Amino acid sequence: MAEKISKKKLILEAAITRFSMYGYESTTLDMIAQDCHITKPAIYYHFKDKASLYESVVCSQFSIVAERIEAATKEGSAPERIGGYISTFGECLINSPSFNAIFAREIAGGASTLPSKCTRILSRTLLCLIDILDDGKKEGIFGEENPFMVQMMIVSTLTSYNTTSPLRERIVEEFVPDRKSLEPHFENVIEDLTQKIIKALTC
Repeated sequence: MAEKISKKKLILEAAITRFSMYGYESTTLDMIAQDCHITKPAIYYHFKDKASLYESVVCSQFSIVAERIEAATKEGSAPERIGGYISTFGECLINSPSFNAIFAREIAGGASTLPSKCTRILSRTLLCLIDILDDGKKEGIFGEENPFMVQMMIVSTLTSYNTTSPLRERIVEEFVPDRKSLEPHFENVIEDLTQKIIKALTC
């Protein structure tokens, strides 16, 4: 017999779908309650307001990303760990379209609705990158680098590439139909970006 999903988990699953599709401001608790076939007071039993529900949704997603990046960058040379950082972040975007959509919205909106708790969790990924760059410098492989710039090169490239797929497909189909190679699979983009970042850091 299939295990019955808890009401709290049901709310969280509906919330991440709504927040990823419409963003924080345009999502209401009434929408989420309707999706779950429950009353709005039933949501208040588990979450005090929309802000706390959004925090729970986003922080859980960010925690998964941070934990996976930390695990993937523990061992190896600095270039290998950079590769692990990029590929893991890319895999998180592939495996969680909802996370990708929410993250892209927050970047585009200047993180105006991103809870402070989630920011602290996300900072763990930057700390991983700082450690990698510092170790690479000690190993004589990397020069002096700005961690924020490197992180934004990675995050912005992968997030933007993933979210602009429909537009790129239309452009290729309508204007350069004989150049399908312009639209590589996302996995190949991750690999290509990894090579370019490592090359830039080791120049």
